[in-house]
Formats: sequence, structure tokens, C-alpha cells
Amino acid sequence: MLEVKNLFFSYTTDKKIIESLSFTLKQGNMLALVGESGSGKSTILKLVYGLLEWESGEVFYKGRKLEGFKGNLVPGEPEFKYLEQDFGLMPYATVGENVGKFLSNIDLTEKLNRIMFLLDLVGMANYIDKKPISLSGGQKQRVALAKALAQTPSVLLLDEPFSQVDTFKKNILKRAVLDFAKENNISIILATHEIEDALAYADEMMIVKEGKIIRRGNPYQIYRDPQNTYVANLFGENTILTRRDFPEIFEDIETDKILVYPHQFIISQTGIPVKVIRSYFLGSHYLVESISQFKRFWFVSDESFSIGKECFLQLYEYQKLS
Repeated sequence: MLEVKNLFFSYTTDKKIIESLSFTLKQGNMLALVGESGSGKSTILKLVYGLLEWESGEVFYKGRKLEGFKGNLVPGEPEFKYLEQDFGLMPYATVGENVGKFLSNIDLTEKLNRIMFLLDLVGMANYIDKKPISLSGGQKQRVALAKALAQTPSVLLLDEPFSQVDTFKKNILKRAVLDFAKENNISIILATHEIEDALAYADEMMIVKEGKIIRRGNPYQIYRDPQNTYVANLFGENTILTRRDFPEIFEDIETDKILVYPHQFIISQTGIPVKVIRSYFLGSHYLVESISQFKRFWFVSDESFSIGKECFLQLYEYQKLS
């Protein structure tokens, strides 16, 4: 449905920000762009939407070649909606007026019902007569999401869309918005640093580093096989072990370098001796930080460990690294 072929882009002439960018997106699927800050995720969204002019390459939507920045008097593709980080709300119009800005006025009752439905979807129905200038950042972000969904776009481009929403409301909002998109066959490209969003909701994940796509595939497969430390570190705390430093655990392991997620260690009577630095309570479990031979180890536990506590770890699962 959407095809990006070999895009190149730079803000200056001496360094390419985006190099040889190519990917496809099926109708109704969600593609997550994941990478460190400054890796190029936001730039990719702006290129696809048509806010920036690519130097070479092509973008196709349903077989039609898009002209991008040069081809539209008003930047942006009509079938696309782009939720940028500054939200793009009219500060002195009401919340309802913002959401209904592009909706038809032929049937005002239908328009109002649509506005109320979308505001209820994002938990902002009680603020329909408020103005964005009086709202918090998280509230503005929710209104902007409702506005982006108002005309049921074919492609929705989201740049950190939940970053300012209160944590206790965030998961409810994510499920509501992303389920609505799936039910309405809306394709999504999501730029995020919250890896949980990609793991839980994305059909595909692309790992971005310095403007290049270094991995692409199913989120589960990438999590289980990160292949390198850049990708692995995006998934949070982990322990990287080498044959040189811990030869005793590599007797039955073919590779010379492995990665172990915290849940892949078990506490045992024998194994790698570690000393606890700190236990972090995460609700359902503790994440324990420990050290051995000047190497930091992370493992999970049902109970807290006191600082300085000594114990042994064994790994029952791991990922190979190149």
C-alpha cells in the first residue's frame, strides 16, 4: 500500500541524514520505528508525509507516485495524517473546534457526534469547550490524537504520540487509539523510544541508527535475536558475556559472545557469583542489579535482595551476538 524506495536526505550538503531508506507498509498494519534520540525517526516521518524534500528516491501510495514537498502547495498528503511533537493545535479555538476543523458542516449533529466520540476515545470529552492554551501537555497530546483520527486517514504518522500522557492513563489510551486504527484499517508508522509500544502493538519493527535501517522484522523475532548490542540495548537492561571473561559458562555455547535478558537468569546454589548493588521494585517483581568480576549483571526476583547480598546465577537461555 505504501512503498518507500531508496530515499536520500540531508539538511546540509556535507552529511546524509537518511541514506538508502526503503520499506513497504501493508494496509492496516503498524510499523514501529525504534532507535536512539537523533537516529532519524522523526525525519523519516516528515519525509513520508511530505514536509521535507528528499534528494533522491521515490515514494508510492497505492501505486501512485507521490511528489512530496515539491508537489503539494500545502505540505502533506491528503490521505495521510501526521501527529507531530508540537501537536499543531489552534490555541484559541476550543478543543471541539480543533477536532472538528476538517469535518464537514453539512450535518452538524453528525459532526458533533463524531467529535464527542473521538474525544471520549482519548478521555477528553469533558474538555470539549476548553481551549488548548489552558491544557497540560498530555491533554494537548490527547486532543491532537483525536484530531488526527477525525477523518479516518488511510495512513497515520505518529511521532512519540504518548510521551506526555500521564503514566496511569497511557496504556488505556494506547489500546483505545491503536485498536481504533486496526478496526478502521488505518496504517500506522509510529516513531517511538518506548520499546514496549513496538513489542505490544507493531506488526513490524524497524531499528534506525544514524539514518539507516539496520534491522527490520517481527518484534518478537528481533527481541529474541537482537544480533548486536545497539539493538539489544534498546530493549532495556541486559548482560553481555564473552568467552574470554567467563569461559566456564561457554563450554556448551558455540558463539563467543552472548546477551542475557534479566529474566533469563535463575538464582541457584552454584554458578556465577554476584554481589547485589540494588533491588528495584517494579510491582510484579524486583529488578536486581549486581556485579561480578567488575561486570554488571541484571536479574529478576520475586523478593528484594539487600545491598551486598551474595548469590549465584545460572543462565537457562540467551541470545547470540555478533
